[in-house]
Amino acid sequence: MPNESLHDSVAETRWLFALAQGDPSALGAIYDFYGERIFRYTYRMLGNRADAEDATAETFLRVLRRSSELRADGAFRTWIFRIARNLCIDKMRQQKLMDLPPDAQYGGGEDRTTLRVTVQQALSDLPIEYREPLVYCDLEDMSAREAADILNISVPALKSRLYRGRRALRDKLGSTIERKS
Repeated sequence: MPNESLHDSVAETRWLFALAQGDPSALGAIYDFYGERIFRYTYRMLGNRADAEDATAETFLRVLRRSSELRADGAFRTWIFRIARNLCIDKMRQQKLMDLPPDAQYGGGEDRTTLRVTVQQALSDLPIEYREPLVYCDLEDMSAREAADILNISVPALKSRLYRGRRALRDKLGSTIERKS
């Protein structure tokens, strides 16, 4: 695993250098590496595929526009997730997220899909200051330090939000499951 991480870091450095030198084809390699991660993050934050696709595309357009500012110093992942985060916040300010009606019916034997929809809805209902740490740390497997850097907060503040977010999510899921029983 350490060699794989080192390989990824070296490849990322090469792509960023090429992009900063004006090689737009390097954006394709960066997209291949980060595209799915950014989409998952934006989808979890926005809860809507179309909005997540828009935010993901806009994230990479901003990377391309700001390619001359790129530094291959290991902070790229933090920087790209911060761009995606800001775009999600802007999108949420522009329009209210689409809510599922409380009496929505979810087909018969699709328990896994039902659970996924229920968890996504509960996550979407959380305040953003709790939702973001959950998405970064629990769903995107980022370290507390990295998530704190993206959010511009201290690690203890992140851990506090993470604890409160997990508790709030557990409470929401508990009440949702009780209602459906």
